Amino acid sequence: MKTYTIVKNIALLLVTSTAVVSLLAGCGGTEGQRLMQEGASPAYAQGFDDGCSSGKKAAGDMFSQFHKNVQEFQHNSDYRQGWNDGHEECRSEGISSMQQQELVIEEERAIDEHKRTEQMNNRDMIQDAMPDLNQQQIDNLNRLGH
Repeated sequence: MKTYTIVKNIALLLVTSTAVVSLLAGCGGTEGQRLMQEGASPAYAQGFDDGCSSGKKAAGDMFSQFHKNVQEFQHNSDYRQGWNDGHEECRSEGISSMQQQELVIEEERAIDEHKRTEQMNNRDMIQDAMPDLNQQQIDNLNRLGH
């Protein structure tokens, strides 16, 4: 359980660090600004940024906000396409990141369970080999072995 708590804290730190880095990276310009430098229309770029923020929120990012200019979305195909592209890209990235973090935590749980089972098996082997030992003596033998 101790390892699980440590891994959970590391995962939380990773999520928080990623959010801080994302916020700081935003200070240097948005993905939409980069897209405009590559030739995208301002409407597409704004739609992409709004959709990306919304996609991150949909994936569970507590630091992102849902943004959609409904008027532009309904009447401007560039904004609509940018919003849809940004939403899908950032939602997928967010889900993938969360899944990776869940896998790390699950792996640590499995390791902890394996260690616990191994300790129980060692205790059982000692009890089988030396049935006259009490629990304190078995614990002392286990401590000597680790």
